[in-house]
Formats: sequence, structure tokens, C-alpha cells
Amino acid sequence: MEEKTRKFFILLFIITSCSQEANFDSPIYSGSKLKIGIVGDKPKIREKNISLISLSMEDILQNKFKNLDSVFITKRYLKEAAKPQYAEVYLQSPIPFIFIESEKVYLAFIDDQLSYENAHTNKSEDYLIGFYKDTYWGLGLHNNIKNEKTIQDCYSRLFVILERFKNTGEIIID
Repeated sequence: MEEKTRKFFILLFIITSCSQEANFDSPIYSGSKLKIGIVGDKPKIREKNISLISLSMEDILQNKFKNLDSVFITKRYLKEAAKPQYAEVYLQSPIPFIFIESEKVYLAFIDDQLSYENAHTNKSEDYLIGFYKDTYWGLGLHNNIKNEKTIQDCYSRLFVILERFKNTGEIIID
């Protein structure tokens, strides 16, 4: 009887732990409409008030993003995005740039003397790294678990920051 009871409590603990990770509070961004340029594949987001507009790295170099609220660069394009010719674009940009799933710190993108390969590893495990003027920030996944829900939650939190930027011109993070 004691063995069955012990197994029951172990199973109950495992189920409870798993369900807590899957059932965290993740509000959907419901603010104003945002227009975001994206280099790479569009992420699967929950929001209907977000327009994702495809861009190329050449568009970035030619500053074809000034009518947008932000630009996202996906993991597939990060090595190219860290090439020296882009550093000044990010430093002078009128909007924030977001680097998705970067294994390297933000300096890889703004230091024209530093390659992606030679930049320091992003030890904070941030899923999204943002940069605007002299401000950088990172947003991680809930409990560092990578799944559809935690990724969508991360984007929803980012959209709040971008809306605040759109309204104030400042990066404000809670």
C-alpha cells in the first residue's frame, strides 16, 4: 500500500509541475496597430492587430523601413545582419531593431569591428534582443521553455514595449 501511495504522489507532482508550466498567464497584446518589418520567416503570433511586412537585408541597407514601428531579423539572417555595413543603420535607426534567437550579444550587430562568430555568447538566454539608439534589452521565454505558447507570449510582451515606444519615443520595460 505504501509503494502505491508513493507512486501516486510522484505522479501527481509530475502532472502538477507540467501543468503549471503550460498554464501560465499570457495576455494577448490588444493595443494599437503596429506595422513591423521582418527579414526572414514570419513568426506565428496570436495578435490580429500586428502587420508583418517582409523585408530583405538590402531593404535594411537602403533604409526602407522608416514607415514601420520596428524591424525584426530572424535567426537565419543574423550572421549577415552582423556584417559591418549594417552597424551604422542600427545605430542611426529611428525605430527599434529586434534580433530573434541570437546566440550572440547585441554588440555583434552594432560594433562594425566585431563579427557574429567572434561576439560574446548571449548567456542570458534571451529569445528576443532589442536595440534602439543606446538602449538594448532582452526578453526570454517563460521558464526558458521553447514552445509555441512561450514564444507567442514573448512576442506579446514585445508588442507592449513597441507600442510604448511608438507613443513615447522611449523604450520602457516593466
